[in-house]
Amino acid sequence: MKTIKALPKTLLVLLFLATGLFLLPPNASAQICAGSSLRYVVRDEQGKVIDPTGIYEAKSELKIDELKDAQKVVKGVEGNTARVVRARGMCNFREPVQMALKLNSKVMNLTFLMPRLGEYDSRSFLVDSIPFRAGTFSIDLAAAGETNPAGDWLGSFFPAKGWKKVVIITR
Repeated sequence: MKTIKALPKTLLVLLFLATGLFLLPPNASAQICAGSSLRYVVRDEQGKVIDPTGIYEAKSELKIDELKDAQKVVKGVEGNTARVVRARGMCNFREPVQMALKLNSKVMNLTFLMPRLGEYDSRSFLVDSIPFRAGTFSIDLAAAGETNPAGDWLGSFFPAKGWKKVVIITR
């Protein structure tokens, strides 16, 4: 008889504890970091912003993304949005991001040199392009970059003047 009377009290205590655990805030360690993002604006030979669909190749997974408020950041954009190439890094980019653009039978090889960040640090980048031309180029994204007029959510803005021609010596 005692077991039957104690059972409702036990269930009530368990229900109370389960409800309390459910209402507690979730553990913050479940989400390690926000993830890093690189958005790259592509330009043609004349310097006009173009849609990169079908002209890029990458060693890592890249996608096309819509850049809203593009006129606030990038010169030469027709309309308010521009399509850009986007790379994502889990927390951060552990290796340089590389891509090749092919336009009018010419190839432009690009290397985005990433900053060394802590294991769980994240950072976003918006990078403008030089006018398309054949060759190999790199840009160092370790610097702070410029303030982004379109908002912090896009990360630091790196203008085209940061690109450097890479000279490849073959023997």
